[in-house]
Amino acid sequence: MRKYLPPNGFGLAVIIGILSVMLLAACQGPAGAAGKAGFPGNPGNPGPEGAQGVQGPAGEPGEPGFPGSPGSPGNPGATGVTGSTGATGAAGVSPEAAMTASKPAFYLDEGLTIAGSGFRKFEPMIVYIDLGDGTEPNLGFVSANRGGAWALDIKTIGELGGVAKWSTAILEEGVVSVKADGADGSTASIPVTVMGLTTPPAPEPPPQPGVAPSLLGGTVALDGSITIWGAGYAPNEIVTIFATTGVGTGVRGGLIVPGAGDPLKKGIVTRGASDRGVLEANFAPAGVLSAGAYSIEGFGSNGSIASALLIVVEEIK
Repeated sequence: MRKYLPPNGFGLAVIIGILSVMLLAACQGPAGAAGKAGFPGNPGNPGPEGAQGVQGPAGEPGEPGFPGSPGSPGNPGATGVTGSTGATGAAGVSPEAAMTASKPAFYLDEGLTIAGSGFRKFEPMIVYIDLGDGTEPNLGFVSANRGGAWALDIKTIGELGGVAKWSTAILEEGVVSVKADGADGSTASIPVTVMGLTTPPAPEPPPQPGVAPSLLGGTVALDGSITIWGAGYAPNEIVTIFATTGVGTGVRGGLIVPGAGDPLKKGIVTRGASDRGVLEANFAPAGVLSAGAYSIEGFGSNGSIASALLIVVEEIK
């Protein structure tokens, strides 16, 4: 036989239950500290292998490695057939290029002028002595003019650095090649003879003859002419005859005095003596000397001196 609570009793039971829970919650104490973590459990069995994934993109290329050692050289190939000589082209080379020297034979302490023609217009070039085997003492640099010509003036060959360094080798060769190589390809050369390192001194003048030279003047009219004779000069000696025309201004006693200076001389004629030392000089005084008596002197190129009297008159009666 079942019993049923009346409706009012059921509601009362619910209220009592809620109040009991609230009361238990209010009476609950603070939570305790957490306990130590337990040991990990044993791993589970591996799962089944999954399907293969899609292939990823290619990675970036790595850095290049160090180069390897060079291999041994191979055997030389066979010599090819010599080709035919080609014709000289018009461009770059001037077939008319030529050179010349002011002295075909010279000493290293002398000056020298080297000139050329037939080179390209305004072509720059180097001029040097070619001793062979790459030994090329430099003489200088020069440029051609608009006509292809040029000239290189060298004051003293031996003072150039390249020539001084190789002067011994140049002297041993005796005859050397002087070359000019242009920047456009023109080239030319000439042979020159090197006679020595230093120019020998000039020969001494021939000794004076044992007899002093003499001069013979005379009397001549202003509108006439006279032959002046000389003797005792050196063979072929050049003689200039001077006439003393007065005395210059000089200093005397601290004062400038006319007539106190050196004699005034005027050259009237120059002739060469014969191979026997005889002088023959024709002289016409018109326009050169006025009437009067003159002392004339014949000065020779070798140092010979002679004097004589010359009288110039208005007319000879």
